Amino acid sequence: MGCGGRHAFLRSVGGAVLAVSILPASVSAAGQAPLFDVPAQPLPSALRALARQGRVQVLFPAERLEGRRSRAVVGRLETTRAFDLALADAGFAARRVDSRTFVIVSRAQPSSPPPIEAPPADLEPIQVVARRAEIDEISRRGATDLDAPTSVRSLSREDMERGAAQNLSEALGDLPGMTVINTGRSFIGGIDSASRGEGLYTAYRGLNAEYNLSMINGVSVAQGLPYSRGVQLNLLPPDAFQTVVVHKTGRADLDGDFIGAALDFQTPGPTDPSQSPWTAMAVAGRIETRSRDYGEASLGEAVRIEHGRRLGAQGQFGLYLAAAHEDRSFVNSELAGVMAAQNDRGWAYAVSGSAAGGAPDADRPQEGLVQTSLNVGVSSGRSRLQNYALALDWRAAPGLDVRLNATHAQARTEQNSTFSQVVSGAQSWIDDGSGVYRLSVQDLSTRVWYETNPDNVSLSTLSLTADAVSDRWRLTPYLFASLGESGRPDHLEASAWVNQKDGYNTARTSRPFGGVTVTYRDGLPVPQWPQSVFDDLNHAGTVLLARRAGQRTEQFSEQMRYGGGFGLTFTPKRGPWRSLRMGAKLGRSDRDLTDRNWTNAFFGDVYQTAGLTWEALGIAKGTYAEVFPGLYDWSIPRVDHDRLEALFEANRTAASFNTCGVLYVNNLNCNSQSGHETVQAVYVMATHAVGVWETQFGLRQERTRIANRFWVMPDTSNVETPGEWGASRSGYDKLLPSLNLSYRPDDRSVWRAAAWRSYSRPAFMQLGGGVTTETVDGVTTVTRGNPDLKSADAWNLDLAHQTWLPGGGALSLSAYAKRIDHYLYESGSSLDVGVVPQEAAVTVVMPRNGGRGDTRGLELEWSQPLGDLFDLGGQASLDLNLSRQWSRVDLGEILGRSQPMLNAPEWLGNAELAYAQGRAAAYLSLNYTGAYLSAYDVLEAEGDWDNLWVRSLTRLDARARWRFDQQTRLDIIVTNLTGAYSYWAHVGRNSMALSDVVDSGRRVAVSLRTIF
Repeated sequence: MGCGGRHAFLRSVGGAVLAVSILPASVSAAGQAPLFDVPAQPLPSALRALARQGRVQVLFPAERLEGRRSRAVVGRLETTRAFDLALADAGFAARRVDSRTFVIVSRAQPSSPPPIEAPPADLEPIQVVARRAEIDEISRRGATDLDAPTSVRSLSREDMERGAAQNLSEALGDLPGMTVINTGRSFIGGIDSASRGEGLYTAYRGLNAEYNLSMINGVSVAQGLPYSRGVQLNLLPPDAFQTVVVHKTGRADLDGDFIGAALDFQTPGPTDPSQSPWTAMAVAGRIETRSRDYGEASLGEAVRIEHGRRLGAQGQFGLYLAAAHEDRSFVNSELAGVMAAQNDRGWAYAVSGSAAGGAPDADRPQEGLVQTSLNVGVSSGRSRLQNYALALDWRAAPGLDVRLNATHAQARTEQNSTFSQVVSGAQSWIDDGSGVYRLSVQDLSTRVWYETNPDNVSLSTLSLTADAVSDRWRLTPYLFASLGESGRPDHLEASAWVNQKDGYNTARTSRPFGGVTVTYRDGLPVPQWPQSVFDDLNHAGTVLLARRAGQRTEQFSEQMRYGGGFGLTFTPKRGPWRSLRMGAKLGRSDRDLTDRNWTNAFFGDVYQTAGLTWEALGIAKGTYAEVFPGLYDWSIPRVDHDRLEALFEANRTAASFNTCGVLYVNNLNCNSQSGHETVQAVYVMATHAVGVWETQFGLRQERTRIANRFWVMPDTSNVETPGEWGASRSGYDKLLPSLNLSYRPDDRSVWRAAAWRSYSRPAFMQLGGGVTTETVDGVTTVTRGNPDLKSADAWNLDLAHQTWLPGGGALSLSAYAKRIDHYLYESGSSLDVGVVPQEAAVTVVMPRNGGRGDTRGLELEWSQPLGDLFDLGGQASLDLNLSRQWSRVDLGEILGRSQPMLNAPEWLGNAELAYAQGRAAAYLSLNYTGAYLSAYDVLEAEGDWDNLWVRSLTRLDARARWRFDQQTRLDIIVTNLTGAYSYWAHVGRNSMALSDVVDSGRRVAVSLRTIF
């Protein structure tokens, strides 16, 4: 039984679904040709039945077969002949990919197809005993993408298992044009999230994550992040999905609010594989080498169980269940120079042309930068992930299928970071006698800072679909729901300073200094501090004075998305119109956001005691011997988180609650927001085919209404008064045409062209952020969301060519261009994306649309069998992809008229060399991500030079596989063989003086999977 049945819901929303049926490789136990008994019926179900009875697998683009019917196939036939007979009237043909795999492809249909007679029952038996090699998965994938009705790129479970990805975000990085992002600007961001050493989001074709549409089994998933429409993908394991389909072009039956890509993550169904019942189990273990550098074990483990079966006399009921648990631990190194520059004004110019300390060259302000304050630390944590899936299908009657899909994934991450801090005091520039003014930092404050970065995320989806086929008509009604949650439940901060001052500590001062604090080696800062500073850091637990009794932030965000719709398809019996489709969809989403803060008094004041240290309070227990092994060798305290949390709770008072002011009602509500969004959509589309040409026309109308409720804070400059709830409304009405054209000169190649209109709605926070008013020195500043923001609207053009090459290789070339009006970008919780000029002593700070943006690109994919390169009796293959991207956007006078888009590297590339011999296979993978702009104006300096850039990264991974038999295999994976830094960001494209660096070492994982 093929997979196409379980994915009919996806076809109803326009997914180009690749149906797969898997059975053992032998033709039959007796060595005879298979015995077929498949009556005439809808073509997809006939192909699945033929695959089951023929004990082969068949891949076909299910959406293109809608409404087609098969001929009856009865008798003992060779499998190819059986497919030919079933497809005689359908305009398709079966082409063999390997010994047990067929792909259904288009063929030019004559006006009157000649009849095909069933052959005699007794044919010469054909026995196929060859087993496909793992390497052939590349060709298998290429065959399905080649015949899809629009430009798609599919990633199979086998593809994802071949790589070294630890989550779905990283697995997508193997695709051309896909950038894996390991930091963000929401609850977790900057170096904190990067120090976890894993991919969190994906950007596609020069557009950030919020420009993608993410689906699970065709359901547009809820976006749980508070300030972005992006979806955090690190909580989804790659082996939870049978196929990932990347829709590169828009279609009328897909939601229209994406400009990047529509990503459909499809879970397995009841019939994968089709032995019934079947059970699969996988166990894995891992170790992080950076953890060992700190003397920590940091082991991890994972277990996954799947079960599928068919029930009923005719197998009309299908069941699939999956459950997985994963536990990861890490201890990684952090150099947080950008954080020090932002939070502590930890930067300056080493030399200047005046005592004011300005840039030595006004035309090149990046030159001469030097770090004056520095943060270096250790980030440790643990992530516990759970993943569940349920799929049910019921063939209620001939031509009527009902399907239920449910998924749930959650990740609970505890992350604690401890930083050694050296913060510069007063600065001056002194004339050296030659007219050059040199920097002199007068004193240094030694500190330790501790913060937690908890991250609790979950994502659930549910869909119920009916698929009714009658003659040439097909009706597919469906219901869906999705819940996304993102929380930072107990973010806790504490610090200890050498110069702490409170009611009981007044005499301690910063360490005296004079001169420049660091020099540089290999682009990294080398401290030039006096020995007293190193002594403070090495004995921080007993020397530095405890500051506050903790500061705590609680943040929660969720979105519930639900609705329903239908699709109706008519397939003419004759003529050039292949299919006519129409449909409608009604969806609603509700979201809530809360953010609250508590700040306790100083420890000295609370306990009325001077000289309290972390060690005396029980907060510090031991040390890490080296703060950044191999780079910085002083020690840093290990923090007892439970003790710190207990001290915070013991000393929290009513006065600690200080989210926004003094009054309880304001602190409770000032950072709270709720809202709902209603989207109504209707579409029509038609497919026209004449000979080798196929054209898909589409038109979609989407009407969106968004309502937000938020807190309005009055001006607190004099006396704070209670605020009140405010509301805003926004609306978007979009007419979205699409055109997809395919030219198939033969069954080995296709040329495509597509043009479509799409858009991306602003994030809720940008539309309805709360209102605050503040007056300083007679100037009033109002900060608020902007309900009048326009959506980012895009015209998109895509050209592509795919072809098989001599010798079994495949080649794909793509070119794309996108013009975006009213560009928007994610700015986290900040609302100062553009500032209205001051008028009448009032400045209004709110999000504003950018101007026009353009992104263009070229993509190449090439896969080629290489034969026995090593003369050992095996087979090698090479898989290569390369992407070149250009992007520019107008952000206005403040941020720059011509800036690259966020997270859009100019170059991306992947290469994999595979070699298989007998039961063994080995893979060597190289991933390259070019430098890209990560955030605008991070120092808020004059000009547009102070953008944050992520340095290019090259990572080399290896995997070895051993098959004990057809059911059981062992895999060993080593990531980052060269030990490259996993993250390196710096202020200014051509300067590394102010850098954030993460070293997460290597990862070794071993997994064992068996099917029984």
